[in-house]
This record gives sequence, C-alpha cells and structure tokens, in this order.
Amino acid sequence: MNKLYANQLSQHLQQQLAGCYLLFGEEPLQKQDGLDQIRTKARQQGFDERQQFRLEAQFDWEPVFSTMQSLSLFSARQIIELDLQNHKLTAATGKELKQLFELLHPDVLLIVHGERSPAEISKLSWVKSLPKDAVLLSIYPLDDQQFQKWLQQQLRQADIRFSQDASQLFLHHCSGNLLAARQNLDKLLLTFGPCQLDEPALADFLADQSSFSVFQLTDALLAGQEQQAFHRLHRLLGQDEEPTLLCWQLHREVQNLLQLQQGSMAERAGLFKQLGIWPKRQPLYQQALQRLPLNWLHYMLQELASFDRQFKEGQLSQLPLALTHLCSLFLAPVPKAFSLQRHEQR
Repeated sequence: MNKLYANQLSQHLQQQLAGCYLLFGEEPLQKQDGLDQIRTKARQQGFDERQQFRLEAQFDWEPVFSTMQSLSLFSARQIIELDLQNHKLTAATGKELKQLFELLHPDVLLIVHGERSPAEISKLSWVKSLPKDAVLLSIYPLDDQQFQKWLQQQLRQADIRFSQDASQLFLHHCSGNLLAARQNLDKLLLTFGPCQLDEPALADFLADQSSFSVFQLTDALLAGQEQQAFHRLHRLLGQDEEPTLLCWQLHREVQNLLQLQQGSMAERAGLFKQLGIWPKRQPLYQQALQRLPLNWLHYMLQELASFDRQFKEGQLSQLPLALTHLCSLFLAPVPKAFSLQRHEQR
C-alpha cells in the first residue's frame, strides 16, 4: 500500500491510476478535490460508469459485492465508491472490506472514503490486506504556510491578483476554512472576472457577503468598541452564526494577544509577522494589549474552554448571554461577578 498526502495526488495521477484508493480526513474541500481528480483520471482511462454506496446503520453489503463481481451493461469499466462517512469502523465492517478487496480486478476502480482520522485508519487490521498498489490518501487541515501556498495557486488559476494588504485580509477572513476561501474566490471570479484587487476593494466585497462577519466582531472587540461589538454580536446571532465558530475565533484572538503580551516590545514586530497580523490591524491589538494584562488573558482562555465544554454537553440554557459574557471580557478586566466556570461547577 502506498501512502500519500493530498498535495501529492496530482503528481501520482500523472504517472498512474491505482486500482483502489482510500481517502480519509476531516478537511472536506481537499477530500472533494481528491475525489474529483481520481474520477477525472479514471474517465480518461475508460471508467465511464460510477456506482455510489453510503455506509448506514444495518447496511446491506450484498449490492456492493454484486456490483464488484458483475460487468456493467453500458461500460467495460466502472468506478465503485463507498462512503464510510464518520462511522466507527467495527471488526465486522473490516471483515466485509477485506472480502471486497479480494474481488478487485482491472475493470473496477474502488474508492473508499470517510471522515475518520488517517492516523486512526492506518492502524486498522483490514488496511493491511490492501493490494500493494492501493493508495491511502491522508487529508489534514492546512497550516498557515500551506494555506498561503494553496491560496497563491488558486489565485494564479483564476487570474486574480491581490495586493499584499488584500492577500493578508483574505487570509485573515478565511484562514482555517478552505471551503469558505474557495467559495469567496468563486464569487470574486463571478463578480469581477480576472482582476487585480487592493485591500479596500476586497474589504468592501467581503463585507457585502453578510450583514456582519465574525471578523468584524473581533475587530470591534480588539478596539474596545462596546456598543459596536454588542450590536454586531446581536446581528451575527440573528444570522444563525455557528456558536462554535464564534468561540473558535474569540479563542484565536486571545491566543494571539497572549503571545504578544508575553513577548517584549522589541519582539512584537516579529510576533505580528509570525501571527499573520498585517500592519493596518496591528493598532487594534496594541489597544487591546494596553487594556488586558497577562493574568486576565489566561482567565479569558479558561472561560472560553468552559463555554466549549458546556456547549458540547448541552448545558448552556442561555447561549446569547454566555456569548455576550465572553465578548465583554475583551473590553476590560472587571470583577468576576459572573463566571462560566463557576456555573459549570454547580
């Protein structure tokens, strides 16, 4: 069995098409791109028909085996895809998959994919029964450097050019979310076609995508603008913004502030660059750093962690109040009259 990462698939497919591919990971856009690349290569080699199956409770394996063993009436070669989704792969499932691999032949391309961790999948016993030329494609979220490289590649393909400030703004707006990045690039191409954009033009475009974004909320919080911050939070909640996304972004900003606060004044320029905070946003962080001492930032992280635990366990009866509390912590250290941690302990 061959093991590849998502960014190695294109080069692999230029050289060969294996008879079996496994794609696993939690990053949906990279997985979809991988599936599309394999399907395109397969069609070029005469795999004109595709059969899809999805693993469900009480799944009937018989149609899968029947399809593997029978030739298509319409095509000499066919693709068979099995989506394992996020199901825990039991010993019984592993047994069925082993038998499935034994039926592989040149007129069938088998693609098995799911959302489980590649590290988890590679340890399962049935993986060892894969043919030697089978490929396990491991899909992991991109780090900041990989994300920037991905963005530059997408911009070249779309013939869109960003100024340096615009590039930093886009990274801030979509970092950690490839799907949102791709959607915004598609919208840019539909709106402007091949173009060159500076930071103000891109900021106007991104602002038009929704009434307020979570990034506009954090900008108001960093600047200490209480009225604007709570107004934007209220609008975001009205837009059904996902609470975990809000919490994740607040956590990220606190982590940034913590690293900046722990560094010396002489180190801050380097830290701003390391954290991907472009010059136009640095004054916002400077304002927040003047208000929020190190011990308060540690307390904020504890409150955010408590929110995350209680939200996942369904213990938050007043979600808007809890999010308002978290936002208020950015404005200034205040007496800890209300604490999510104390509420959690009760």
